Amino acid sequence: MLMGQPYVRKRRRRRMFSRRFLVLVALMILGTSGYFIISALAVEGYEDTYETPPTPALPANSPTPTFVPIDITALRTDFDDASRTYHFYYEEGPVDMNRHHVVDPGGVVNQITYSPRYNRITIHTDVPSIFLTEYSPATGNVYINVAGPRELYDRIVIIDPGHGGEDSGPTVNGINESDLVLEISHRIYELFNQSSSGIKAFMTRHDDIFVSNSGRAHFGNAIGDLHVSVHANTFVQDTRVAGTETLFAPYSAMDRYGNSGRVDMDNATFAQIVQNYLVAELQTRNRGIVERDDLGLLNASTIPTALIEIDFMTNPEALANMLDPAYQQRVALAIYRSIVSAFGANNE
Repeated sequence: MLMGQPYVRKRRRRRMFSRRFLVLVALMILGTSGYFIISALAVEGYEDTYETPPTPALPANSPTPTFVPIDITALRTDFDDASRTYHFYYEEGPVDMNRHHVVDPGGVVNQITYSPRYNRITIHTDVPSIFLTEYSPATGNVYINVAGPRELYDRIVIIDPGHGGEDSGPTVNGINESDLVLEISHRIYELFNQSSSGIKAFMTRHDDIFVSNSGRAHFGNAIGDLHVSVHANTFVQDTRVAGTETLFAPYSAMDRYGNSGRVDMDNATFAQIVQNYLVAELQTRNRGIVERDDLGLLNASTIPTALIEIDFMTNPEALANMLDPAYQQRVALAIYRSIVSAFGANNE
């Protein structure tokens, strides 16, 4: 009897271990099943809760993309979005990617993604693009035709608000140059949007974000005909200094590689036109056009490009003027008229 006790105890331990193992396996199976059931219910509840999916999180300092619910029978949808990320939402039924065809003859699309959860197609492009969307009821096919701006617009100007994001430019009395010129650039942009000039304006940035000089130049070279960069000057050594000047590159990438735009004009001529209109409208001191061979944007541009220094932020009177909305509108109007004149001179 004493000899058999260890064997009995051993068998009991084995049975207990087997029971515990089976219980553990059962719990794992129940837990896994429960997880998938809850996840499925959560997804169904999520999709039922929102008629339009929320905006997904974007990286820091990223421009907010345009989210446009569109009808797939629409013949045309015009996008003008600095982030160059376009989202197509469909409200009726799931998107069948086998029936979606992106037609990109200009090669401007660099990525296409499809999100079944959001019922959304996202198209990323190298330049601002226009989408002509067609639907064939007979076949159920959707054709998204991507066109670069030059395919649809005869005359394009690039409005470049200087600095931005981590590069705020000089700060005077708590005012950042990047914020000041962005406000004025938006006014120029709106004048073109509201006019019948036939000139399409694009901005290198719509918000307080950083854009490299090479990025600004590439943006303009890819789609533009004329390029104006808007800045405000400073001279801390003497706050009495004031006046307007327009900078240009005497020898730029346009001279080396040819003009990629459609305005046959050199940088100096374009800068002089802009300078004349600004001084005439603002009655500021005429500091003339200034040759600069050390500025990345001017050097890398393959279209006529002028960098405007509206006035000096370090001059109290000039700064007060540039902060006045009415004065800002006059600046915008002068630049707008100079661009219209430059395009007109090209057609004479």
